[in-house]
Amino acid sequence: MIWRWFWREWRSPSLLIVWLALTLSVACVLALGTLGDRMEKGLTQQSREFMAGDRTLSSAHPVPQPWLDRAQQLGLNISAQLTFMTMTFAGEAPQLAAVKAVDQSYPMFGELRTEPPGLKPQPGSVLLAPRLMTLLGVKPGDELDIGDTRLHIAGTVLQEPDAGFNPFQTAPRLLMNLADVEKTGAVQPGSRLTWRYKVAGAGEALSRYDRWITPQLKSDQRWLSVENSEDALGRSMQRAQQFLLLSALLTLLLAVAAVAVAMSHYCRSRYDLVAVLKTLGAGRSALRKLIVGQWLAVLLLAALAGSVLGMGFERLLLTLLRPVLPGELPAAGLWPWIWALGALFTISLLVGLRPYRLLLATQPLRVLRQDVITAVWPLRYYLPIMALVVIALLVLLVGNSKLLWALLGGVVLLAALLAGLGWGALWLLSRLTVRRLALRLAINRLLRQPWVTLSQLAAFSLSFMLLALLLVLRGDLLDRWQQQLPADSPNYFLLNISREQVADVQRFLTQHQIEPGTFYPVARVRLTEINQQAVDPRRDNALNRELNLTSLSRRPEHNPIVAGQWPPRAGEVSMEAELADRLGVKLGDTLTFTGDTQQFSAKISSLRKVDWESLRPNFFFIFPPGALDEQPQTWLTSFRYDGGTGTLAQLNRAFPTLSLLDIGAMMRQIGQVLTQVSQALEIMVVLVTACGLLLLLAQVQVGMRQRRQELVVYRTLGAGKKLLRSTLWYEFTLLGIVAGAAAALGAEAALWGLQRKVFDFPWEPDYRLWIALPLSGALLLSLCGGWLGVRLLRGKALFRSF
Repeated sequence: MIWRWFWREWRSPSLLIVWLALTLSVACVLALGTLGDRMEKGLTQQSREFMAGDRTLSSAHPVPQPWLDRAQQLGLNISAQLTFMTMTFAGEAPQLAAVKAVDQSYPMFGELRTEPPGLKPQPGSVLLAPRLMTLLGVKPGDELDIGDTRLHIAGTVLQEPDAGFNPFQTAPRLLMNLADVEKTGAVQPGSRLTWRYKVAGAGEALSRYDRWITPQLKSDQRWLSVENSEDALGRSMQRAQQFLLLSALLTLLLAVAAVAVAMSHYCRSRYDLVAVLKTLGAGRSALRKLIVGQWLAVLLLAALAGSVLGMGFERLLLTLLRPVLPGELPAAGLWPWIWALGALFTISLLVGLRPYRLLLATQPLRVLRQDVITAVWPLRYYLPIMALVVIALLVLLVGNSKLLWALLGGVVLLAALLAGLGWGALWLLSRLTVRRLALRLAINRLLRQPWVTLSQLAAFSLSFMLLALLLVLRGDLLDRWQQQLPADSPNYFLLNISREQVADVQRFLTQHQIEPGTFYPVARVRLTEINQQAVDPRRDNALNRELNLTSLSRRPEHNPIVAGQWPPRAGEVSMEAELADRLGVKLGDTLTFTGDTQQFSAKISSLRKVDWESLRPNFFFIFPPGALDEQPQTWLTSFRYDGGTGTLAQLNRAFPTLSLLDIGAMMRQIGQVLTQVSQALEIMVVLVTACGLLLLLAQVQVGMRQRRQELVVYRTLGAGKKLLRSTLWYEFTLLGIVAGAAAALGAEAALWGLQRKVFDFPWEPDYRLWIALPLSGALLLSLCGGWLGVRLLRGKALFRSF
């Protein structure tokens, strides 16, 4: 009986829309959940290789032994490192080296590439970077003096897994064993040291150690994990994941709206049927059995179809993203399946429980009186409760992220705009004197049922707004990166240039048709006082380390001024705006810096916006020319070069003390990530568009029965088919224009929040929305109205209402 009822009701388009919307929601959550789970595991695995551990404890002094004992008690493994600068000697040739002393456990993850392969720093031996070999004129097998000891050069270190990206690293690397540090005598009181303790182990043990150690950290200590370590590639991938998450949220919101509209309409269309069945003697329990059975059948089919479709989408997305993902992604867990099926049942319960409850409570008296409707669960209570539950579930799904709140804020603002814009449009229409009969009939119908008109506007504008958001942001994903890195962006950094070499380096590059960028003098100092008050290093990581300062007369083009005046004069400094905000300083405040030779102060004269992801030379502080002349300085420049390696080899031979850093590979890798994710988002655009069309169809269907009855009355009174078709065309055109305008305003507000607060893009009004959305809405809905008119006037409405 239940299945016969179900197959008979399956012909109802409302029930079909419910099934499609639920299927798409399952497919979307499952596809992105599975892919996201695998990506998170894979990227975590890859990131731990880049960090050479799961966590890193960085400190200027050795940490207390009980901290290390506690980690070992929890079953965690620890590898210690010490880095410092010292002079090395090969015979009479001296050279400053950046020493990294490691223990036998290094690296716990990742690969240490050496020549010959497979070497590790053993006690009594060292590994040198190729540039240090060249500068000292040594080769593997030679001896090297470091402080009070002489060590054997075992080979060359080519790449460290945890080397990171630091364009201001001036000294070449020397890798030695931690056991030899004391023999060198290079570490003395006052030496600038950095201790790093790499920690690895099971997730639960790491979480317990996180909670235990975090409150005990001092001002000069940092506890780093994959989540709070920053690099350009990681931020790009995180941003790409946010775009995929955004598309999932849009699909879910549209699916919820489509299911709510379609299920409500389906249940209202079955009031008369249930009333007749009750009149013929059907009991409440039998009807409940039929209705609940039908509901479960729809959910079962949606779960099966959504699972198959979701796995297909996940495979397709994985194929598109394969070039930028780790080689082999781990298998996904059960959570994506739990979330997908949980979303299915939650959506159906939230939006379907009340309509089905009303259907089941239909009174037999409705057979005689169509206005008899049972009062069950008033909307003024039900809607707020449902909204709160939906928001709580979304918070559980995606976390308390700015992305979610920006999107929900846009939807709330859209609702407020619709209330004002919709009522204003209806009020304006009511005062217009219209001569064209078809237009007048369309306006009268919109005015006669204001709440129905506003509900239609809400559905249409929500679809337009969310689809516009995804399309605009998808273009921004790649466009903003391409704007940051135009075709002539530098792909090489040239570091460690002395004052005497600046002119010679510039002449060499010019002779080889290479146009160098600005030559930046770089001095390393610490910020020690703000307004004559000593700073607390715990306020910001920038206070825990030496900062790279520069002095310029011309402002970098990629550093726009957001406050104050350029250029800084004597005794003034230009500061990066975000750091100023974090430290709570403003224009006119005085900063005191301590360098190697002196302490000096400067007043903040301007604040600059700095894009740290642009891979161009950027600085927290820029002084006027000459302000840093008393400090030890080196020079830095960048340039664009796409030729072979011959010229670069000549550059290295002509200036062997310089460091040449190739950032082109990193730029290509980030660009590849964004390109692949942009292609993957095209799949999500299809999902969001499908859900938006389902919502449009569901909302058009709501007024189908009443429109059909009205058209029958007009036809009986002598109205021609052309007039009636024009009436429908005008009605939907007006709805499209108003919905498009409201969607444009809501999309602008949501884009402001998403671009400024989530993706860190500079926001600019997109005037295309104000033209495209009203025109697209008018065109799409007018075509819908015209098509609907043809079907209705033929007496063959696409979706029968009874």
